[in-house]
Amino acid sequence: MLRFIFLLIVASFIPIGNEKSTVRRLPWITFSILLLNVFIFVVTLPLVAGQQERMLKTETKMDQFIQQHQELLADQDVRKTLLEVGMISKFESDAIEEQLQNSPTVSARYQEWLSSVDAQTLREELDQKLAALKEASHDRLWYKWGLSPNGNWKLPQLITAAFLHGDRVHLFGNLIFLFAVAFSLEDLWGRGVFLSFYLLGAAAACIPSIILPSALPMIGASGAISATMGAFLFRLPKTKIKVLAVFRLLGLLVGKKRLVVMVPGYVFIGAYFAAQVVVWYLDKRAGLVSNVAYSAHFAGFAFGVCFAMMIKLTKYEELHINPRIEAMVSFSAAPAVTEALEALDKGDTLMAEKKLRSHLAREPNDTNAMMAAIQVFQTTSNFDRLNTMYARLIRHHLASGDKEAALYAYESLLSAFPENNVTPRIGAGDWISICEHLKASDLNREAAVEYERFVNACPDDPLVSRAAVDAGEVALSVSDSDRALRMFQKAEAMHVMEPYAERARIGIEECNRIAEIRGKWAKHPRSVQDSDPAIEDLSF
Repeated sequence: MLRFIFLLIVASFIPIGNEKSTVRRLPWITFSILLLNVFIFVVTLPLVAGQQERMLKTETKMDQFIQQHQELLADQDVRKTLLEVGMISKFESDAIEEQLQNSPTVSARYQEWLSSVDAQTLREELDQKLAALKEASHDRLWYKWGLSPNGNWKLPQLITAAFLHGDRVHLFGNLIFLFAVAFSLEDLWGRGVFLSFYLLGAAAACIPSIILPSALPMIGASGAISATMGAFLFRLPKTKIKVLAVFRLLGLLVGKKRLVVMVPGYVFIGAYFAAQVVVWYLDKRAGLVSNVAYSAHFAGFAFGVCFAMMIKLTKYEELHINPRIEAMVSFSAAPAVTEALEALDKGDTLMAEKKLRSHLAREPNDTNAMMAAIQVFQTTSNFDRLNTMYARLIRHHLASGDKEAALYAYESLLSAFPENNVTPRIGAGDWISICEHLKASDLNREAAVEYERFVNACPDDPLVSRAAVDAGEVALSVSDSDRALRMFQKAEAMHVMEPYAERARIGIEECNRIAEIRGKWAKHPRSVQDSDPAIEDLSF
């Protein structure tokens, strides 16, 4: 019953996409994987149906024979053989073994019978039926191109198994989950990297079944899709996933119309895999043999997280993928840009830089050329020129009114530096525009960090006093009172003009009040909470 409840909860929320619906290029790899899975399923459906019918008849005959001659199960070798072909479960085999061990007299009687002529005749008949069963099984498409059971797998099956599905529910259930997360990863990592990641994820998901072989062939894209979900969880944890709520769909009957809810990725994916673990545990505890390869899901998920972590640690996305994609998004890239990228691929950074410098002198607003130049400077670790080119790109985006693109370029600039030496240099007005855009997008914590970065980097700029006050106020809005106090005190030390001076004084008073409440709360948490209702609104 508990297992059924968990399955009902999991199945009642269907992912249909995510909030990052805008991509730089069409996700052809994702679309191709979706279409290829559907095409293979449709084309092979008649063949698989015929093979399944033959297999079912053979299994039925075998099952009837076992039911009529259960005394054969007293033979340990027979049980082992039937377990290997999936005709009995390990739970059943262990139960019979335990029963024989607990009844020595019965066990001795069975052992005596197993040496008789009748037993030998039944074994021969069983061997014939097993041969027919194995022949029917080995002829199946799933056995030849899925991951073959009992350690009989072949290397290509690590990939081909991910393109076979058992039925329509299996197929479309997998593809819905794939579509919800895959196109965003393809946009971030590029087509080549994403395709390699997906195929490696499919292979990695097979590892548990290789180490501990199953009695049944493994098919389905769920292992590779679990890899994409793990990577999405690590790379885009706060990105909201669009979820179709089945219960709300039923609610249409009573007039409710909101069917799609937005759930943060870390909540939906975390809950989904937690439910998978629970259902797997319940099945294992009950001794059930599930047709769901939970081990493939877990292995694929772990691979996806590790792959995304590797991309993050090596900064491969920022240093290599982003500049290349940005330079290719335009269908009218200038020949000089193409030649420069070709030179860069060959390792000739001097020639690439020379061509781009000459082209940018003629076409100063060519974003493709700017992104290509950024890639050159990242390759040579020329952070001074990198700063200059990113500042130029950010200025261009802001002048065009594209604040999102400017913010994306700024984030890429920050990621390009070594972790302990982040020293961006962009125009003061542009920097403030990025901070204000973060604030307008309700990213106040990020806005506070950038305001403070600007204040520290540009202490003599006329805009610094205003930025310090704004930094303090947005920091307060996210309960970062320590940062807020630093910024307000800096503003006060600058002897700023009104109304900024008044805002700084009010901010310092508020920070001191919070510090006082925090100190009292630390000493007497219960009494302070009872006496000062304002503490409920503070985050410590």
